Amino acid sequence: MTTVARLTRRRRSTAREPGWQRAYYRLITLGLVAAIGVPQLVRFSSWLFGGAGLDSAALGPALLLTLLSGLLMLLAWTGPVVSSPADVRWLVLSPLNRRRVLTRNASVLLASSAVAGLVLGCLGAAVSGGGRDVIAHVSLGVSVTVAAGATGVLLQTAEARRDWLRFTAVLLLVAAGALVLLRPPLPDPPLVPAAFSAPVVAALLTWRAWRALAGFPSRALLDASARMGTLVASSYNLEPTALTSIAEERFWRSRRLRSRPWPVTGRAAMVLSDARMLSRRPGRLAVLTVLAALPVLVRSAGGTTGLAVAVLLCGGLAAATTAAAGARWDAQHPELARLFTMGGSATRVVMPAVLALLWTGLALALLVVAGFLPAWSCLFAPAAAPGLAAGALRMARRGPIDHSIPVVDLGMGGLPLGPVLWATAGVDVAVLGNVPLLLAVTPASLAIQALLGAALLGVCVRRRRMSRRVPRQPVLV
Repeated sequence: MTTVARLTRRRRSTAREPGWQRAYYRLITLGLVAAIGVPQLVRFSSWLFGGAGLDSAALGPALLLTLLSGLLMLLAWTGPVVSSPADVRWLVLSPLNRRRVLTRNASVLLASSAVAGLVLGCLGAAVSGGGRDVIAHVSLGVSVTVAAGATGVLLQTAEARRDWLRFTAVLLLVAAGALVLLRPPLPDPPLVPAAFSAPVVAALLTWRAWRALAGFPSRALLDASARMGTLVASSYNLEPTALTSIAEERFWRSRRLRSRPWPVTGRAAMVLSDARMLSRRPGRLAVLTVLAALPVLVRSAGGTTGLAVAVLLCGGLAAATTAAAGARWDAQHPELARLFTMGGSATRVVMPAVLALLWTGLALALLVVAGFLPAWSCLFAPAAAPGLAAGALRMARRGPIDHSIPVVDLGMGGLPLGPVLWATAGVDVAVLGNVPLLLAVTPASLAIQALLGAALLGVCVRRRRMSRRVPRQPVLV
């Protein structure tokens, strides 16, 4: 009987290189990895076994919870069991043993989870102080990450309607933010019993996930493979805009929306639509609320006030971009705005400005409570919000990358201007609109920042008036 290994070997035999060529490539790759990674590993080991941990006992668990939350979000986005589109259509949908077909993918997931757990355990030993009980930390970290991967496989097999991995990741982020803000005294955890019991739980979940591979649903694999195929194609073609649009469409296709008349019409309806679209993503709002503690965390870890302000502006720009989904949709589908005669961009700036104001105000309030900034610095929030909102709208309307722009030769290599201009579009407006805040946190810079924000608002209003003067062509049906 033909096995899965023979089928894959027969399919890939014509595309394989000679044995000496594969060995040469592997040796070169291992040499490069060793040359780059060994010095960093030595430096990390000296920090691991020679440090004294963090100043606060709550910052270490907060860092570990944040990393674990990011791992859960990655698992939830990838699948976690994922296969190439060719294998899904050729092997998964064939009458072969489903478990044998997915063995390779499950092995990659297990190995990746083990490596992530190793890094997490080493970091846990480092933040606890001087690398004490490294083996126990590594055992606990590997067990937690392997258990998370197995749980993701079980949830993917069950085709759960609610994304429990993302929900757990948000809860972990909230817990990390609470630890950073409150700094409660934490008791010493039972490390040794947990290090012995956690591998048992991880082994049990892994065994259940292995048993569940025999009846793995094809629809889950098709969704995961299509998502990863789109990611690979967009990365190869350098089109990040395609990923965001596909993610938005995938989210809205899974929603059931009710049809009822709105209490407002005209331009107020556009503002209400932005608010409704933002309210339907409560997970993003929760993550943004937790991330408001990042400037305080950077300042508490020894960073300067300028670095904390830079992190503050990056977070405010991210918050404003979250509320710019309506402007992004208008840029991708301009025929809708023309059909409903909704010209002008001033209404689309309302929700990004409001969300940037709330986020920067919360982050500045936390810096004031922590004693790093004076109380009057909270006035920078309404002064910086217009620049952040203008940058967010520019980012939302930038469209795909223009690959027709020539490459500039710098002597050491070529610099493609298309991706560079695409990446800096919107960021330049946000930076130029908040130069006084970036330079200093003083009353004089606050006054200049307020004038600059008022000027940006005037530009938005001017664009609205100019759009009103443009005669609209009648719509031919």
